Amino acid sequence: MASKRKRTEKQKDFVKAKLKVGKTAKKPDNYTDTSFTAKTISLPNQSIQSRVSNAGSSSTSSGSASQTDIDLTHQLSLTKHHSSSTRKEVLLYIQNHLPANNPSLYKQIVASTVPLILDTSMQVRTQLISLLTECANKQPGLLDLHIRSIILFIHSAMTHIQPEIRNSASKFLAILIEHAPSSLVKSYFIKTLRSYFTLMSWTLTTDKKSVSLAITTSSTIGNSSVKKARSHHVSILKSFLNASLFIEEQKNNDIDEENVILTHPQSLKYLVPTTSQPFTSLKLFTADMPRRQISSTDKESMNSGSSDDGKFHIADLDTLSTEDISTRRKIIIDIFLHPLTKNLNNLIKEGGEVGKEAKGCLTVLEKLTAEISSNKENETTI
Repeated sequence: MASKRKRTEKQKDFVKAKLKVGKTAKKPDNYTDTSFTAKTISLPNQSIQSRVSNAGSSSTSSGSASQTDIDLTHQLSLTKHHSSSTRKEVLLYIQNHLPANNPSLYKQIVASTVPLILDTSMQVRTQLISLLTECANKQPGLLDLHIRSIILFIHSAMTHIQPEIRNSASKFLAILIEHAPSSLVKSYFIKTLRSYFTLMSWTLTTDKKSVSLAITTSSTIGNSSVKKARSHHVSILKSFLNASLFIEEQKNNDIDEENVILTHPQSLKYLVPTTSQPFTSLKLFTADMPRRQISSTDKESMNSGSSDDGKFHIADLDTLSTEDISTRRKIIIDIFLHPLTKNLNNLIKEGGEVGKEAKGCLTVLEKLTAEISSNKENETTI
């Protein structure tokens, strides 16, 4: 009897129900009615504006800070959006809602927005300049901490294949010159100068290959927008040379070296250094790449001369440390002075705004040579 009852129960699952005219089929037990209609759906918890206002009016400071952090974190994820207008609006939103003091959040902001230096949209790059300036004003020393990643993208922009990105590269460099000049000139003086030569289509050597490459590059990118940007490039170059060659070394004014009582005459040499990374020139923690053997023709084109003449040469640029101002001055005099003077004189002959800026930049170099010559005269008289 039990087996017969089970068979009949199983057969019911395969029996097709016969529908009668005017009657609908029976609805299943798990049926959900979705026949409702609504004109609007209110989701107050999904509104970014209300969350910001609630965070600002909250009585607990910890709750408001965490809420703001969540909002900016969400906005930072939109910096990679495919729409340029969205990226611009995101940068503007971040600028208007920068935290008062949150180092970890500022680190995320810099890491997420710095790659936009190479953005193809001019509006995005302009807004990024405004954002980085505001971050530097609110957090002094922020650009010094992240200068390695920032200068990497700036050098990439200075040598970029698109002229529009190259035109904006010096604007980002101006931010570092204003807010982080010491870190810039001490660690990236040589690389920035070499990138500038590529940006302006100048050459350090006189060999035919470099000259032909410069002519081809300048003829390719010599449109009206690049010509307008050249005057700004030369103006920023003048500021960079001033910050690199005439910045005063920081000294401890609290110590009078003449009247202080020391246990040993050489005690000052063993105090804590006043400069960052004072032993960089020793290359203790870096692995240098093997230097390429220079042929005789390359030596003639680079004016290298003998290796014992006491001067720096182009082949030495990859191994030099520019922590002190005397080394930077010697690099300019030995390597960059002649090509800089030559190219700046060519810009002066063109006239116009770029000629005025080139004349001011040439004045900086003349001031440097005059100061070095006067120092040598003083040493000889002594």
